[in-house]
Amino acid sequence: MLTVLYPEIMPVIQQMPFGILPESLTSADEDYQAFIVKAPKELLLTAKINEGFKLYLIPVKVGSHITLGLITAFFDDEDEPLVIKTPLFLEDFSHNLFSFLKKGMLNVHFFDELTRELLVYRADVIIPDKTLKKINEAVLLKPSLSNARKILRAIEIAFSSRTKNDDEQAIDIILSTAIYGDNIFRQDMHPKRHSYHGSPGHSHTMLERQEPGSYQEEDIIQCLLLTFQPEQIFLNPKRTYDNEEMCDILIITNTTSLIIQAKDSPNIERISRQKLPRKRKNVLSALKKATAQVNGAISYYRRIPGKLEFLIDEVLHSVDTNSLELKALIVVKELFNDQSVEFSPQLLDIYKAKNVPCIAFGYPDFYQFCFNLKNEDAFFNAHCNVMENAKNTGVFPQVSFW
Repeated sequence: MLTVLYPEIMPVIQQMPFGILPESLTSADEDYQAFIVKAPKELLLTAKINEGFKLYLIPVKVGSHITLGLITAFFDDEDEPLVIKTPLFLEDFSHNLFSFLKKGMLNVHFFDELTRELLVYRADVIIPDKTLKKINEAVLLKPSLSNARKILRAIEIAFSSRTKNDDEQAIDIILSTAIYGDNIFRQDMHPKRHSYHGSPGHSHTMLERQEPGSYQEEDIIQCLLLTFQPEQIFLNPKRTYDNEEMCDILIITNTTSLIIQAKDSPNIERISRQKLPRKRKNVLSALKKATAQVNGAISYYRRIPGKLEFLIDEVLHSVDTNSLELKALIVVKELFNDQSVEFSPQLLDIYKAKNVPCIAFGYPDFYQFCFNLKNEDAFFNAHCNVMENAKNTGVFPQVSFW
């Protein structure tokens, strides 16, 4: 595992949001080539189930130049797979990528978004002749943010309308041998990651999750720790009058209280193989339940004017709320880009009924939100901007970061 054998690469992977990284590593004994995939758990599970994934090298036009972009596709759904989009430029990344692929074998290391190494495989690479020609004749541009945006937009459009011929030219990455086993259990006892209120002092994770709730809550907190201090985070605060949960996670800063409600589903093969219409229906069902719970949490928060009382591990916490602005946020397993029209009314109803701004994310987008907004002012300003946009248009926008 890179985590153990090459710990010097870990800071580099931590700074990746999502993506792939072909990296040559050197030790006293050997030169090791690692093909790193950092992605949400659903993509990792799909790769494991399918025993592989595919790479699409897509020609795109940028100005007067024809260049290439890359789509890494994980087929949980035949028509709309999960993907990682990567612009390709004239730099070491592309050189290493093509060099690695041409060797016909990869050491694939799968990391989740929190940089936890969960799968390690030896993989065979099958490159169709036409695609090999693309690689050998590739004319790549110098890197720039403007070109990256153009390439990403172009490959997204091209991939959405791909043909059978495009599929036949995809590079197959076939996971042949599990190097470190295929069911890694990770225990984390790092004090700084477990000093929030309600923490048991440790956590563990694994790729396949039969009961997702506690895993998702812990993952959400680890995302929040990119932005907030541990003492601002409260896990599973309970109502004083019946000892039932007020909400899943509560953030309290000097200016703001944030109610967070989470909904997940098992990360197992049966769920992964569900048809897309069923997954979309599950999203709306999860949001409906979460919005009802947020409404209940807001009512409890305001039960005593100017004061919030709740229990954590049977310890009473009392907070003066007179100067705090109340916001809410819902995290579900995933949100599809074109579903905003369907779920926006539920969130806007919270604002209309309670005068509390509430926004929602699929978990991968929530991670990106925290990863890119690493202080509370930026986080809450972005929350405000998303809500204002929804109030003005009636539809919540898709949040993206370059």
